[in-house]
Amino acid sequence: MAENILLKARVAEIHFADPITSAAGLDTADWEKQPLTLRDDEVVIAEEDPEESEVFSHENDAAEDYDIIGTGITASGSFIKVGYDDLVKLLGGVKQGAAPDARFHKSAKKVMLSKAVKFTLKGGGEIIIPNAKGYVNTNLSLGYGGVSKFPFRFKALVAASNWDVDIIW
Repeated sequence: MAENILLKARVAEIHFADPITSAAGLDTADWEKQPLTLRDDEVVIAEEDPEESEVFSHENDAAEDYDIIGTGITASGSFIKVGYDDLVKLLGGVKQGAAPDARFHKSAKKVMLSKAVKFTLKGGGEIIIPNAKGYVNTNLSLGYGGVSKFPFRFKALVAASNWDVDIIW
């Protein structure tokens, strides 16, 4: 009998830490809470279909051999309720002034983030990507009732050469 694994979860919190390179590092990581994720949006953690490679010969119409190369796991979603200090960490740029007259100055340069990412679930449990590399974009909605959101996309990388892990749940 086949075992089916179904995970449907709501994210309560998202945390960043420095990349984790060993199982022991999971317990000692210094996690920093990130802005909320958009309620109606979703955090999608997905593995894309692998790249396929077939070897053919002139004598046969069917493939002689078949190989696949994994494409890895990607986590994407959006942050909301982001303050100026968070913007500097997530997007780069500079905060100038103090509340209520503070301003954020952003350049077109994209900031690449290298972090461990932990998703704490509302129903209990965690999903951890020990070594993720990615970015955060700007999506300002300036209309009536608009919500500024900051979409993110992180690619899971191998945690370390001697710890072949890219996701833990």
